[in-house]
Amino acid sequence: MSEPVKNPKIKSIYEPSSEGPMSVAVFLSGTGTNFTAVYEEQKRLELKGAAHYGRVDAVFTNAPKCKGALRAAEEGIPVLSLSSSRYFDALGRSADDQDARDYYDAASITLVEQACAPDIIVLAGYRRRLGSKLLKRYENRVINLYPGDITKDYLVRGIDASVQALRAGEKSISCTVFLQKENERFGPALVRSQPVSLKGFREKDADALNERIRSEGEWKIYPFAVHELIAGGRVGIDPDDNTYVDGVRVGTGGYQYGE
Repeated sequence: MSEPVKNPKIKSIYEPSSEGPMSVAVFLSGTGTNFTAVYEEQKRLELKGAAHYGRVDAVFTNAPKCKGALRAAEEGIPVLSLSSSRYFDALGRSADDQDARDYYDAASITLVEQACAPDIIVLAGYRRRLGSKLLKRYENRVINLYPGDITKDYLVRGIDASVQALRAGEKSISCTVFLQKENERFGPALVRSQPVSLKGFREKDADALNERIRSEGEWKIYPFAVHELIAGGRVGIDPDDNTYVDGVRVGTGGYQYGE
C-alpha cells in the first residue's frame, strides 16, 4: 500500500490512528447489501489482524425493520431508527421542506452520536435526501455509491443506471463511489469499478443485470473505498473539490479499481 496523503494543500478525508480502526456509521433503508459487503470485509480484516480498516459502529435507518437493519442487529451492531414517514407526518411538513429535512437530520445525528463518533458516514441504499445540517457536520466524510458512471450526461433520476446505459448503446457499465455534497446529485468521484459487460442483456433483463453489477461492481468497490483507501488515509480532497489517492489527483470518473 502507498503512503498516506502528505501534500499540505490536500486534506485527508481520514487520518489513520494508532488508537483503533476508523469508526463508520452506515445509513440504509432497504436490504443493505452494500452494508453487508462493507461489514464482511471488516470481519475479514479483523481476523487478518490488519492495522487499518473501518469498523461499523452504528447503523441508522429511516425504515425500521428493513432487512438491512435486521441483519445489522443480528450481528450485534447498534441500530438506530427513526421513521421518516412518521416524522414528517407528525410535523405536518413535506419531506422536501429544507427546514424539515434539517430537523430530521439533527435528530438522526443525535441518535448516531449517542452510539459512536463516526469518522465517516456510508450511505448504503439510504433512500432519503440529506439536509445541509448533516452534510455540513460531516463535510467530505459522507460517501455514496451509484451503480453507473456518474460522468455520463444521459443520466436521469428514476431509471436504473443499467437501463440508461443499454439505451445509450454502451458496451459496459462501471459503478462509482463518490462524496455526497450539498445540492449536488453526484459529488467528486472517489473510485470506479472495472467495466461490467452489458453484452447479451436487454432492458427486460434489468434485474439479472443489476445483480451482476452489484456482485462485480458495487460489492467490490465499496469495501475497497472504505477499508483500503479511506481507512488507510490514502484519500484527500483539495479546496476545489478535486480528489486524490496517494497524493495523485484522480480523474473525474474516480480512481480505477483493480489497477
